[in-house]
Amino acid sequence: MNQDTLYQDIAGRCEGDIYLGVVGPVRTGKSTFIKRFMEL
Repeated sequence: MNQDTLYQDIAGRCEGDIYLGVVGPVRTGKSTFIKRFMEL
């Protein structure tokens, strides 16, 4: 299963809504990760 198929499968199960939770200690680059993920 490639990445595109995975996201389509998740979107199909969730009626198009995908929620991503990012947790971890402060100063680990979470906000940078979220910014880059949203640019995809």
